[in-house]
Amino acid sequence: MVGSGEIVALTGPAPWHDLAVDRIELRAANDDDVEAMSLVIDAQDSAWWGEPEGDIAEVRDELARVEQATGSIAAGARVALVDGALVGVAMCIGHGHTSVAVDQCRAAASAARLALFGWLDGFDGVEIESPGQDAERSGELASIGFVPYRSSFELERSGDATDLGEPVPFRLGVDDEELHDMIYAFWTDVAGHTHRPIDEWRRSILAVIVRGDGGDGPIAGYALGGTFAGDVGWVSQLVVAPSARGVGRAILIESCRRLSAKEPKLIGLGVEAENSNALGLYQSVGFEIVREWVHCVRDPASLLVARRTV
Repeated sequence: MVGSGEIVALTGPAPWHDLAVDRIELRAANDDDVEAMSLVIDAQDSAWWGEPEGDIAEVRDELARVEQATGSIAAGARVALVDGALVGVAMCIGHGHTSVAVDQCRAAASAARLALFGWLDGFDGVEIESPGQDAERSGELASIGFVPYRSSFELERSGDATDLGEPVPFRLGVDDEELHDMIYAFWTDVAGHTHRPIDEWRRSILAVIVRGDGGDGPIAGYALGGTFAGDVGWVSQLVVAPSARGVGRAILIESCRRLSAKEPKLIGLGVEAENSNALGLYQSVGFEIVREWVHCVRDPASLLVARRTV
């Protein structure tokens, strides 16, 4: 296992593309690595959750976000090799978000994680997340100065939404630039929801839009969602304007109904652990907490100040 002192030294101007430490080689990722990267992510998912949760198409989508955020896959993604075999991957996805996956069955897994964490530390203001139950990963982050900043929950419910009652009529169809502007007028100060350029944001699937004044007024609330890996529906955003409190539950139910039409095995969503009101709403519609994520940063105080001044 690479010690914290070695990691600090290696996060300076070292040429990461050809760096080798304790049998770990880091180099820039490329298109030829996608299949091996997907297998590593599947291995980590299986260790954490008992089975893979994504597919190679999702890896390509994440790499597209990396390229948009950093200019190229080579600039924003690294793979870790042990004796020439790809055992780990790190991606800087933009807006502080990152992804690190390592095949935990490898003997050098801890050293690979630390090397990848160290590489990500070269980017400003990044968060690195860890499942609440993975004490080893959290300890490795702490050893290089990354401390918990916030936590979030993932919730799931059955993909069959027939228990949610009759559908509610909604006015659909909206200028997406108007919705994008509305979202980021107030969401950039909410943890986990930093600004996303409209081209990136448009990849989400519009699920439900509600307008006031009988459908002709301003946007009163919306939900975005989509399906992943074929059998998982996901509500990625649910927002209600302050002037329209009370329609959130109806929007959530309608979102679940629309996702259910795609016959997913389950429907999921995420929420900040401290947002008790939203958590209560989701649980009232049949969602249950299935996992907790701990989000770690190097300097929580400065990140809070930066978020408040956006």
